[in-house]
Amino acid sequence: MSVRFRPKAQIIYENMKYLAVVEIPKGSNRRIHMSYDNTGFIDLGPIKDQIPVNDGVMPVCYGYIDKTINKQEKDNVDAIIFSNKSYDTGDTVLVEIIGMLTRDDGDHKLITVDDSITINNFSEIDSDEMKLIRQYFGYKSKINSIDSKEKAIKYLQNCMTN
Repeated sequence: MSVRFRPKAQIIYENMKYLAVVEIPKGSNRRIHMSYDNTGFIDLGPIKDQIPVNDGVMPVCYGYIDKTINKQEKDNVDAIIFSNKSYDTGDTVLVEIIGMLTRDDGDHKLITVDDSITINNFSEIDSDEMKLIRQYFGYKSKINSIDSKEKAIKYLQNCMTN
């Protein structure tokens, strides 16, 4: 198990863009998570041990929105980050929220895009990629709905810590 330095994020949002922190880059097969004391990233092993879909390879960038807490899960609010750019663990990126995967277990996933993607909601994603995302993030807990941008932003605002 290794720990990596936690980046210092300065802004929460700017013009309805929110600061996301990348935990797992697209294409990674490692479960990397911010430590619960927020001091650094922890490598928790192969993703396929928990999620065998796509052979455990992360199909998009995955992280969280800084300075938020999912009250049910007691962890940062998760973000799926669609991008044409490459990111590494610990990178920060301004994202726009376009929707949310609402799951049975309360571990909802915000659907976001960076400035390299020009889509406005999840339905604009390629159908094969959309299917993979639903299978991947619905493997451990059923996805009940794909919610609108407005509902996702309202959820996020209720989760902000300051």
